Amino acid sequence: MDAAPEANSEADRFAWVPSPLAIALGLTAVTAVAALFGGADVDTVATSWRDGLWNRSLLVFAFQAAFMLVLGHALALSPAADRGIQRAVDLAGTTNARAAAVVALVACTAGWINWGLGLIVGAVLARKVGERAANRGLPLHYGLLGAAGYSGLMVWHGGLSGSAPIKVAESGHLADVAALAGLSPDLLPDTLPLGLTVFSVYNLLVTACLMTAVAATAWWMGRRLDRQDAVGPALPPPTEAGGPSEPIGPVLRILPGIFGAILLVLAVRSAATHPDAARLGFIDPDWTNQTLLGLAFLLHGSLKRFLASIDAAIGGTSGILIQFPLYFGIMGIMSGTGLVHSLSGAMVSLSTPATFEMWTLLSAGIVNIFVPSGGGQWAVQGPLLVSAALDLGVPLDRTVLAMAYGDELTNMLQPFWALPLLGITGLAAKDILPYTLRFMAVGLTVCLLLLAVM
Repeated sequence: MDAAPEANSEADRFAWVPSPLAIALGLTAVTAVAALFGGADVDTVATSWRDGLWNRSLLVFAFQAAFMLVLGHALALSPAADRGIQRAVDLAGTTNARAAAVVALVACTAGWINWGLGLIVGAVLARKVGERAANRGLPLHYGLLGAAGYSGLMVWHGGLSGSAPIKVAESGHLADVAALAGLSPDLLPDTLPLGLTVFSVYNLLVTACLMTAVAATAWWMGRRLDRQDAVGPALPPPTEAGGPSEPIGPVLRILPGIFGAILLVLAVRSAATHPDAARLGFIDPDWTNQTLLGLAFLLHGSLKRFLASIDAAIGGTSGILIQFPLYFGIMGIMSGTGLVHSLSGAMVSLSTPATFEMWTLLSAGIVNIFVPSGGGQWAVQGPLLVSAALDLGVPLDRTVLAMAYGDELTNMLQPFWALPLLGITGLAAKDILPYTLRFMAVGLTVCLLLLAVM
């Protein structure tokens, strides 16, 4: 798929965009300089950075997140999942408008269920639609398809795996937040159940509007490209994952299925017996990974095919693994020097009860650029937001959701979570950035309008 001059024009405008690793290093330098200008001394900045780099609880989360991506990718490469993805490929049609809209809608739906699943399903679907286009000689723009595949990260934090809604649904978590904010625990409820956040009518409406806006924007951008007969960046050579089952005895052949079934039964059991089962309190990274591992074992049905899919999936996490500590270091500087509180506090100081959610969304979007982990962002920004919400009389559930929306929208600007998608599709950040920025602009407009009227 050779790119026409018109097709590459938008990507060429972003040829200056550095690699995601260079961006992470640059953000580290910017954060350190900002902290120094904010009054922190060199020793405090250096110590905070080092403590963030090797923060053990954050490193545990890094493994959980990377493992989730690997398992989600391996699951997407299973025969059963491949058949489901192939149905979506068939729905994609032969035009940029339809293909981009279908990829975006599937990625957003999967992303609402689980952020890792949405990221991988979107990436694999974009790749397969691109491969089908190449095989049939269809002039589909691969960069737009990749951006559409990444759009699931625009709705994840308001979904079932959203870090902030899940954390505030845990018993005792808000008491810890109160302690960090210097508040009396009596001022806060014990929990904010998912029924008040993820499953609230307000959040479901915002999420539905975001999904619709993303799909419509993808269709509109595709429609423009259809008029240009643009094909965009070249598709990399196809990769093969999996293979025939190994020549082993029938007992060993059924082991993956047995272990997969056991893992799934234990996951269902732990969900059913969880004290907050009705509010989906059992959903956490460990439960999600156990479920993904069980499904991957069960659906591959072969140790050789399972291991081959793991080998194919691990490469997509290499960039994330090396960058996780760098962003933890940035988070350490922002938290240890009080920079995040200064930033968020400046936003909050401009707020009134009527504008607090808007400023919360905007501040969360800015913080996400420096702290791309939703859970890490809630840890450093959450106490300040809770304290301000109490002072202004703003409902806590709306505060949590406003932070979640700001966090998820600027994923279209922050390339960290795009690394697995770039690895799977073979695209570069500059290939998808022209389109993800438009997704972000439309999503921001939708959220601000809904915040103003609801």
